[in-house]
Amino acid sequence: MTRSSRTHAAGFTLIEVLVAISITATVMLTVGTTFRVMVDARDVVDELTESTEAGPRILNLIERDLRSLWTYNIGNNAVLRGRSLDIGSFEADRIDFLCTTQAVGYVLNAQSQPRRPAVCEVGDWLKPNPRYRDLMELWRREDPMVDRDLITQGSFQLVHDRIKYFKISYFKTLGNKAEELHEWDSSADDQLPRRIRIEFQIERRRGSGNTVNAVEIDDFEDAEKKYVRHFVLDADAVDALRSSEAVIPLLPVEPEVQQGSGPAGPAGPGGPAGPAGPGSIVTKGSATTTTATRNGPGMPGGERGTGMPNAPRIPGQIPGGGLPPGLGEILRGGGGAGGLGGIFGGGAGGGRGGR
Repeated sequence: MTRSSRTHAAGFTLIEVLVAISITATVMLTVGTTFRVMVDARDVVDELTESTEAGPRILNLIERDLRSLWTYNIGNNAVLRGRSLDIGSFEADRIDFLCTTQAVGYVLNAQSQPRRPAVCEVGDWLKPNPRYRDLMELWRREDPMVDRDLITQGSFQLVHDRIKYFKISYFKTLGNKAEELHEWDSSADDQLPRRIRIEFQIERRRGSGNTVNAVEIDDFEDAEKKYVRHFVLDADAVDALRSSEAVIPLLPVEPEVQQGSGPAGPAGPGGPAGPAGPGSIVTKGSATTTTATRNGPGMPGGERGTGMPNAPRIPGQIPGGGLPPGLGEILRGGGGAGGLGGIFGGGAGGGRGGR
C-alpha cells in the first residue's frame, strides 16, 4: 500500500493535464486576440496619419518649387503655364513652371560629367489610378533640359496615389473680390499671377474588404480630407516679365569723356589769372563725373593754369553754392589761379599762394 501511494504522487492525472492544456490555450487565445486587435488598430492609425500628413507634405513641396520661380532671360516669357483639365468626371488641373529648386535628375557637361542643373522645368500632373477608378495619382514632372516647350518631356515621380480632385486658381490681384481664373499663360500676358490657390482632396487608405469591383466602399465617415493653401507672389516678381522692367541686372556703362573748355579762373596774389585749361563734364543718368587737365598755357614766371568751372556739388557743400567754413580757403589756396591752387595746383601766383 505504501508502494502504490508513492507511484501516485510521482505523476499527473489525466484531469490535471487537461486543465493545464485548457489554461494554456485560453492564455494563448487571449494573447493572440489582443495582438490582432493591436495590429488592426495600428493599421488604422497609420492610414489616418498618412492621409493627414500627406496633405501638408504635398503643399510644402509645391510651395518650395513656386518660391524658387525663375523669371530671368527666358524666351517669350514662357515661365509659368497653368491648364484646366479633367480626368473623367474629376478635376485634374496641371501647372508647369521654371524654377531653381534642387533637381532630382542631372545633365552632362562638356566633359560628359553629371551635374545638377541650375534651372529646370517642374510640373504637377494628375494621372488615373490603375487600381481604383474613382481615384487619381499626383506626379511631379521634372525636366532638367530647359527648351522651347515648357509642358513636355521630363521624368515623373509619384507624390501621392489617392487624390479625389486637384484644382488650381489664379488671381491677378489680392483681396476677396479678385477675379478667379482657371488658366494662366505667362507668355501671353507677360505677367505672373499675384496669388495662386491650390485645392485638392485626399482619401485615406482602406482595408481590402471594403473594395468591390475596383471601388472602395465607405466604412466610416470623414474618410476624405480637403486641403487648401494660397501662395502669394512678391509684387516685384509679378512685374518681372514686363518689357519695361530690367529683368537682368547689368553693370553701368562706362561714361564717355566729352572734351570741353571752361572760362578762366580768378587771378591769384602772385600773378594774373591764367587762361582756362581744357576740362570735361560728363553726365550719365544721375551720376556726374568731372575731369580736368593741367595743360593750359604758361603764365608769367610760373606753371600752367587750370580751369574748373561748373564743378559738381561736393559732398557736404552748403545749399546755395557756398562751402563749409575753411574748406573754401583750402580749395582756393588763398585765391590762386583757377580757383583750386591750394590742392589741385594752378598758376604761378595761385599755386604758391596756396602753399
